Order: sequence, then structure tokens, then C-alpha cells
Amino acid sequence: MLTILGNPLVSQTEIRTLEEHFNTITNWTFFELYLYGHSLQFFDKNMAVNLFKELFKKGIFYDNFRSDSFSMLFYIHNNLILYLIDQKDLANAHILVDSLSRYFEHHERDYYHTARLFNLQGLVTYLSGDHSLGLKLLRRANVITFLCNHRSGFLENEHNYLTRFLSAGELETIFDFSNLEAL
Repeated sequence: MLTILGNPLVSQTEIRTLEEHFNTITNWTFFELYLYGHSLQFFDKNMAVNLFKELFKKGIFYDNFRSDSFSMLFYIHNNLILYLIDQKDLANAHILVDSLSRYFEHHERDYYHTARLFNLQGLVTYLSGDHSLGLKLLRRANVITFLCNHRSGFLENEHNYLTRFLSAGELETIFDFSNLEAL
């Protein structure tokens, strides 16, 4: 986790050790899921996606961790979707966003998960070429976050991340809360 927050200084030997560990797990616990969620960006795309498919096939996300307030289900989906976006694999990112969206159609979610889902849907939609709908969904995510008075650093981090993909004008539009101040 410290590596993710700073400069990625993970050696190939450490990555191989993680891969070997994940390939031998027969009973995934919260620890393995947490470790996977924080280390998936260091694996090659096939390894990261294959582990996810294995977890999905075993039904681990849905049966054991939905009641966890940390929402491991969402956390791993979020990290893998962002990883796939970085890998420019929008087809698989779309599949995961759609899967997550279908899951949350039938399960309760709080404002944070709702906002994050809009954010993921918006970014994948935008990068897939539907800029208008993508920006609408991204703005929706930001408005929810703003109205709930989520930590200001969160919106700043979102803004900084989205500068990689959106123009200055688009960023200004989706982060303009001036007409919401009266609420």
C-alpha cells in the first residue's frame, strides 16, 4: 500500500512472489482480497484479470463480503477498472462497469458507492467516445460528492486524475458547483 501511495518500487522478484502466492490460494480471505486490490496494478494485465475471473467464478465477492462496510466488492472492481483504463483496455473495463452496475441495481448502496459508480461509468463512457454522456455521469458523481460535503481533498484528487483524460473546459464544467451553493 505504501508503494501505491509513493513511487512504485516493487521488484520483479517481489511481483513473482505475489503471483506465486495468488496462484496457490484455495481459500481467499479478507487479507488476500485486500492484498490483491492493492497489488493488481503491478501484475501484467492477464494475471490481474485472470485472478479477478477466478474470484468472480467462485462467487467470493458476492457471498462473503457484501456486508463489510469497506465494501471489498466495490474496492476491487474500482481498482481493476482503473487499471484496465490505464492499460487502454476499455472493452474489459466496460464489462466490469456493466457487471458492477447490474449488481448495484439489486443491492443497496450509499452515496459514496453511488458517486464512484457514476464516476467509473462516466470515465469509461467518455473514453469509449460518448463524451456527452460520459461528462454528464462524471458531473453527477462530483455533484453527489460536493453535496455530501465529502472531504475537499477527494474532489481535488478526482480533478487531478481526470486531467489525464479531459480538456480544461470539460474539467471546469464537471467541477463547477457555483449553481449548487444555495442548496
